[in-house]
Amino acid sequence: MEAVEPPLHSSPAYQTAYPWLRASLGVLGGLFAPRLRVSGRYHVPRRGGVLLTPNHISDLDWPYLFAVTPRPLWFMAKQELFNFKVLGQMIGFLQAFPVDRGSADRGALRYAEQLLSAGEAVVIFPEGQCSLTGELGPILPGAVMIALHAQVPVVPVGISGTNRIMPPPTLKPHPILAPLRIHFGISIRFDDLSSLPKREQRNAATQRLENAIRAARTTAIA
Repeated sequence: MEAVEPPLHSSPAYQTAYPWLRASLGVLGGLFAPRLRVSGRYHVPRRGGVLLTPNHISDLDWPYLFAVTPRPLWFMAKQELFNFKVLGQMIGFLQAFPVDRGSADRGALRYAEQLLSAGEAVVIFPEGQCSLTGELGPILPGAVMIALHAQVPVVPVGISGTNRIMPPPTLKPHPILAPLRIHFGISIRFDDLSSLPKREQRNAATQRLENAIRAARTTAIA
């Protein structure tokens, strides 16, 4: 039997459901965080491949991003979520795809690059896990490798407040009156690093990405 190639564009069913899903998540998200504020959406290109790289402080980060980003998204998500059949099917429909965090999952990295090359918007949390402190953790190499290979704009995203609604590792949300803020920063690129040796290129790109996410996070907190 031939292996089924993973899709590189949204399914017709998803395209039909997307406006309703986005609106529903927006309403639900507003109930838990009535003081939600979003800024910098104009930094997200409306078409063409783009990589979004948010800080990660709660399992609610991705639903809020889904609701406030002005175009459909694909999400790289931990493999463990797909081990539960119903949950896996649900987030798969919402354009999440699995990554094995315990290894260098080249298949997941390659798929992300293919999506970007096909003109899609992909979300990767560069820390690889939720921060228990709310501070930005170390930037793992996956997002940097994808950005270097795909040569697409990278939009850093700062998120503040989702960890007050549902702090990790809990899965029970509760409403907050404090502000929840999401800021899309100015896009960055790594084309100018192509002449550097691989290690220097990777180190410079990692530092640039970390600085950009920190700046977006600072704006979200302010």
